[in-house]
Amino acid sequence: MTIRSHASVKKDKEMRVIDIMKHSPTLISSQKTVKDAAILMKEFNYGALLVGTHPEEIVGIITDRDITLRVTAEGKDASDTLVRDVMTKPVQTCNGETNLEDAAMQMSEHNIRRLVVLTANKAPGIVTLVELLRNQGNLTVSDRVLHGLLGVKDGRHAKAEALFSF
Repeated sequence: MTIRSHASVKKDKEMRVIDIMKHSPTLISSQKTVKDAAILMKEFNYGALLVGTHPEEIVGIITDRDITLRVTAEGKDASDTLVRDVMTKPVQTCNGETNLEDAAMQMSEHNIRRLVVLTANKAPGIVTLVELLRNQGNLTVSDRVLHGLLGVKDGRHAKAEALFSF
């Protein structure tokens, strides 16, 4: 399994990834075509599919961005291009007990919009950037998540300074 893990310990009263993740993400075989993946994404209104044959054998993730940049922008035919040739790998993961701020920081560090949530080496869920920011409407948590996404610790970070400097 080509998965990188980023472990985090649950802190008291903090929201955890398991509280907001999408359960039972859809899988697609790496041998399927990108067109097959796009059809599934459209049918279920998903921006990503996990690549593998079983939740314990995830080999990658294919996103709408992968399709745009690695197929459409390069003039490839989605009917002839296999998922394995354009998927993102390795998959970035966290566990269900990871708090939202740590998940946001991990997304920021790896410049990604989704994390696969692992439990006992299975992928029972996926958490997205949007879900982190929504986090059931808690504005204090949203603020901390946004700081995590910007890479802000102790009030300062180059990414945040660049966004707000004129």
